[in-house]
Amino acid sequence: MVTSARFAALLGLSLVFPAVLFVLVGMCHGGNAFRGLLANYLYMAAPHLIACASGCWLQDRHAAVLLMLGALNVLLAAFQWWILFAVAPRESGLAWLLYIPLWVAALVVFGVVLFLVRRKRTKGALPA
Repeated sequence: MVTSARFAALLGLSLVFPAVLFVLVGMCHGGNAFRGLLANYLYMAAPHLIACASGCWLQDRHAAVLLMLGALNVLLAAFQWWILFAVAPRESGLAWLLYIPLWVAALVVFGVVLFLVRRKRTKGALPA
């Protein structure tokens, strides 16, 4: 179990990324970057919060949690890029609905990885 300050800092940075992304996109579009921040943060960071909570709740605080948060940040940034450059502005709200199945699939993969890591750990701990 990792309890270092470095782990906590990386975890915090990963959880702040959706808010920073939302504010930066808002600033680039010339509007009030902080309007609707909380609601949009909760929508954009929902998979991050679930992955963080499951990693802390299951006491699996290791590289898998940080890798998953990093993968979720890449997924979010790529999805935001797609929204900005490939989707018509009128359709962007509807396009954000596609984000949910993407992060659900990512969390399923994360759950399988956590299961395999825990299984390998317990299998190695049992006497032969």
